[in-house]
Amino acid sequence: MKLQQLQVFVAVAEEKSLRATARRLDLTQPAVTRSVQELESDLGVVLMTRSVQGVELTEYGASLKTRAQQILEDMRRAREEIAQIKGEMRGKVSISATSTIALTILPKALEQFRQAAPEAELSFLEVKFPLAAQHLRDGSIDFVVSHVLPDMLGDDLISLPLFSTDFVVMARAGHPLSGARHLADLAEAQWSTTVPFGGFQHSVMETMFEREGLPLPSRIIPCSSFAIALGLVSGTDTLVLFSRLLARQIASYGLQQIPLENPLPALEMSIIMRKNILLTPVAQHFMSCLQAAAKNI
Repeated sequence: MKLQQLQVFVAVAEEKSLRATARRLDLTQPAVTRSVQELESDLGVVLMTRSVQGVELTEYGASLKTRAQQILEDMRRAREEIAQIKGEMRGKVSISATSTIALTILPKALEQFRQAAPEAELSFLEVKFPLAAQHLRDGSIDFVVSHVLPDMLGDDLISLPLFSTDFVVMARAGHPLSGARHLADLAEAQWSTTVPFGGFQHSVMETMFEREGLPLPSRIIPCSSFAIALGLVSGTDTLVLFSRLLARQIASYGLQQIPLENPLPALEMSIIMRKNILLTPVAQHFMSCLQAAAKNI
């Protein structure tokens, strides 16, 4: 395997077209085809199939794509690290963070980070953990800051605890159930969740209802983003679970907590990254800034 072959292969996998890849890499289409064929010959497997619909990866190709992306990203990090050791605090840092992080420690961490690395390129994502884990594995992001359950990590990821936060039930001001003090009183309400079923927030719901001997509410609306859930809870009688820290930050949206007598489960907010990954000095510094900001929570 050669570096150029991997670069071409990843580009084809992303573009799903030999012609588009040729334009992207400023190569001829025969050169792209030849590079992929040489890689397939070297590995002894078919990496992709071609049809009128475009290019589709085989099982071998899908496996190689993750490894190839990881190699290319680690090479970028190696180049950036050499420059950073020479004193140039530049390069790229990409992380995925939850709404709780975005509205609490991220601004303070960014302010501190910019003092040492004003020219570094930063990229922030807010994606569900399964996709964030995929980005970790292919090397396209440096680390994730999120709530996560231990069985969601896998053997190739590690977590570094930042702080623990519990959850609260939030509703619009004047909600007809605002006087409820027991979870059973909320069982028939409409709920929203910002993660797919099986994610950490849904697991909090499962835990709290199971603990009270109650089934999950039958009316749960999965939302693809925090903004959608916020719109629903502030404008309708929908209930939602937010971390207590996040709830404090959005109280100005006309929301109120429904203070139940029994406390809700707490989860650890952590930094999650690939096991054995070598972060660049700039990425390591941003992580340190997050950890310093978390101490003030």
